[in-house]
Amino acid sequence: MNKHWLAGVFLLLPGTALADGLCEDAEDTAALNKCIHAEVEKAEDELNRYLEASRTLHAERVDAVVTMEAAQGAWVRYRDSHCLAVYDLWNEGTVRGAMLGTCLLDHTRRRTHDIWEVYLASSDDEPVLPEPSLDL
Repeated sequence: MNKHWLAGVFLLLPGTALADGLCEDAEDTAALNKCIHAEVEKAEDELNRYLEASRTLHAERVDAVVTMEAAQGAWVRYRDSHCLAVYDLWNEGTVRGAMLGTCLLDHTRRRTHDIWEVYLASSDDEPVLPEPSLDL
C-alpha cells in the first residue's frame, strides 16, 4: 500500500514541480533532478545579486550590514537543514532529489523576495533591482 501511495505522489510531483513551465521537458527522474538543481543554482545567483545590491546600498550602515550577514548565514543553515529533512522524509522514493531541489528553490526565491522587500524596496528611493518573482 505504501508503495502505491509513493507511486501516486511521484506521478503528481511533475505537475507540482513543473508548475509555470519549470522543467517541463524532463523525461525522467534524473533529468528532472538535473533541471531543478540548475534552477536552484540560478535562484542562488539571483539571491547573491540582491544581497550584493543590499550590501552596496547600505555600505555606510556597518551595523546593519553585519546583522544582515548574520541573518543570511542563519537563513542558509535553516534552509539547508529544513530541505535535508524533506530529502530524508523521501528516503524510499526516487523523487527525493526533486523534492530537495524544489524545497531549495522555493526557499531561495522567498529569501530573495524578503531581501528585496526589507533591504532594497523599503528605502525612499526607487529599488535598485526589480521585485523578484516568487513563482516556482
